Amino acid sequence: MYRIWVKKIKNNKIIASINIKNNENIDLTEKRNKCLAEACQKFDLSVPILLKKHEEDFSQFKYMVFYPDDFIDEIDFDKLEFELIDDETSKK
Repeated sequence: MYRIWVKKIKNNKIIASINIKNNENIDLTEKRNKCLAEACQKFDLSVPILLKKHEEDFSQFKYMVFYPDDFIDEIDFDKLEFELIDDETSKK
């Protein structure tokens, strides 16, 4: 199972969080992008701009952080953290 934990953080406190699961038989990059889009839809946000830095952080650390500058719209929090909790490759 592929699970992502997405947290909205303001003043160093979690103000909202959600777990997103994806069991589709697609490549891991597509799963990550679909989970990000689903989380943003549930939080009623525009999808942030995914830069090379974000992709590198996620591939190395399984973790990405989006700041207000990464969003086109105004946001009411300090950052959006996107963390891989579980993927099917860790059990093989």
